[in-house]
Amino acid sequence: MNHSVKALGQGQHTISVEIPASDVEARLLYAARELQKRVVMPGFRKGKVPLDRVRTEFAANIEQDMLERWLPELADRAISECALAPVVPPSVQQLKFTPGQPMTFEIQVDTAPQVEVKDWKGIALTRRVRVVDDATVDKVVQDLREDSAVFEDLSRPAQSGDVVLLDSQRIDANGTRLKNTLAKGSRILLGAPGLLPDLEAGLVGCQEGQERTLTVNYPADYGQQALAGQTVRYIVKIKKIQAKKLRELDDDFAKELFRLDSLSALRDRVRENLESEDSTRSRRELEASATEELVKRNPIEVPARLVEYMLGSVVREQTGGREIGDELRTQLEGHYRPGVEQSIRRELILAGVARQESLSVTDEEIASEIDRMARQDPRQAARVRARYQSAERRHALGEGIRERKAMDLVIEAAKVTDVPFTDVEEPATQG
Repeated sequence: MNHSVKALGQGQHTISVEIPASDVEARLLYAARELQKRVVMPGFRKGKVPLDRVRTEFAANIEQDMLERWLPELADRAISECALAPVVPPSVQQLKFTPGQPMTFEIQVDTAPQVEVKDWKGIALTRRVRVVDDATVDKVVQDLREDSAVFEDLSRPAQSGDVVLLDSQRIDANGTRLKNTLAKGSRILLGAPGLLPDLEAGLVGCQEGQERTLTVNYPADYGQQALAGQTVRYIVKIKKIQAKKLRELDDDFAKELFRLDSLSALRDRVRENLESEDSTRSRRELEASATEELVKRNPIEVPARLVEYMLGSVVREQTGGREIGDELRTQLEGHYRPGVEQSIRRELILAGVARQESLSVTDEEIASEIDRMARQDPRQAARVRARYQSAERRHALGEGIRERKAMDLVIEAAKVTDVPFTDVEEPATQG
């Protein structure tokens, strides 16, 4: 095989390949012999049709089989020998094939452009820090107490403070039940803050086994937009009247429900989880801000084929691989394109930082990351380990670790200012 490579810019390359006629003939002969084993013709037993007859009668099948099996192998070999690392599936073009003649074709290969990253040190970043105080811990513990409540059945009409367990279904003006509106097993706490007055008035005094019709007027600012400002009629079937019983917040609560030694230990665990969640949020925001600033300082044009390839993957993932119409596809592509382009810019810039700083990833680091993912969900540990048996996936994992190291460097070299976190507004982040 003879080949030459031409760089076209923006990470695009064209490899021109020529296969000697003798190699082509050898491959055709191999394909013909494989087909000969299966061919049945009048006057011949299976596998006994003369090879020349097979090549004459099934020439088109043999050529197609040879190309389908051999071309991908040749393309992979040429790309490897040219030391190129495709970021999208390569495409074979300009194929010229005539039996008895050399075969030629071109391979379009897109690689990640190498970016020389400038001014990546000393970026001014703001880190929003949330102090996990006792009041925040108390609220989470109280929520856990609410979630663990038990419900005792009552044999009397419902009153304020009781829980009504019911099934409901919307009805029209004529009392006809509307399809796909049945909701089973809803629990309504009478007297709860925010409970709609019409709903409470319609349920006070109800009894187990009773069926009632309720008319509910939803306010214009109701949280569910589809119901806001609407008047809706329901027919409800009362399943049970119950009393909500909360457990005592004591050491037994921590031991029986969370397998911890004491209530104090539970509070410590809650605090640790909250601090971990806030650390993750803070890091995510820092990375988004750093990415935005890096892109501003290093404007790059992202490769079009890479964008389209990644965009197609995102759309397929969001639609579960279903067939969708052109109009919806256009809408989805328009929605996700900015994020895809920003993500590609981020990867190219961080790859540049990693290359400039000679960052590397060892096999031990890759193995440690696989162990960490397996420990996160022990039930899926075997599947996780099986997934990363392939060299290709381990390489991709290593690239992710290398990218993370580069971002660590950027943030370590940044000028970070800490400010108090407030719940008033979450900053928009992307990338």
